[in-house]
Amino acid sequence: MAALDLPWHGPAHMALHNAGARAGLAGWRPVAVRPEAGHFVIETDERPVHVASAQRWLHYRWGWQARVARLFRHFDVGGRVALKSGDRVIDIGANVGEFTLGAAARGAEVLAIEGDPTVFECLSLNVADEPLVTALHGLVWKAEEDLTFYSAPAKADSSIFRPSKAQDVRAITQHARPLDALAGDLDRIDLIKCDAEGAEPEVLDGAAEVLKRTRQIALDTGPEREGAETGADCERILAGHGFHVTHSTRGRKITFGIRPGA
Repeated sequence: MAALDLPWHGPAHMALHNAGARAGLAGWRPVAVRPEAGHFVIETDERPVHVASAQRWLHYRWGWQARVARLFRHFDVGGRVALKSGDRVIDIGANVGEFTLGAAARGAEVLAIEGDPTVFECLSLNVADEPLVTALHGLVWKAEEDLTFYSAPAKADSSIFRPSKAQDVRAITQHARPLDALAGDLDRIDLIKCDAEGAEPEVLDGAAEVLKRTRQIALDTGPEREGAETGADCERILAGHGFHVTHSTRGRKITFGIRPGA
């Protein structure tokens, strides 16, 4: 355990969790973590998951499928958001691929975009055997330019905006591109799921052409832009592109844009 980037009480916490899992407590599932070549592998009883920080094990206490289902609930898949086999999805801020692989399991074709280089390496490994997924390392922004990017993968806080609460933040220079340049050749997008850690308005500003071909969009617009939410700005932009806009706070602050008739 000494090689894992866990807080001092982390190994004891994991041991207590696994004891509870063996006893059938709270629906918990056994979890193990091991280091591997610059990242970590979380072993669940469903599948291994490559992650950038061992601290992410907490998200898999109920197993892989439960983690995917939780994200689907947050983004209201099956409610406001329809997702079916044959759909084309863009996952911006894909992290290690949980939402991406959940969508692919439903038969959707997914372009998974992740800006943090360490997290992207994990994403690539997790989706390596999934033919419906294309993983792309890219920082999505309103224009093509070099930006300072703050890598903070322990709590999935990596962002163009310096995370106020994250520890072990590493500032790096990243080349950013608009979504119109990254995905402009797609003739149809059924769903864009976006978790850009505060940069959601800029993502939309750089996606004028892509949005014309998009049926649905769901953005995490919580207080990740130096403590500010981005829902109001995203609503204004989406409404200007003809989307019907609603908001949800079930688990996360999510802003939805649905094309009328979609």
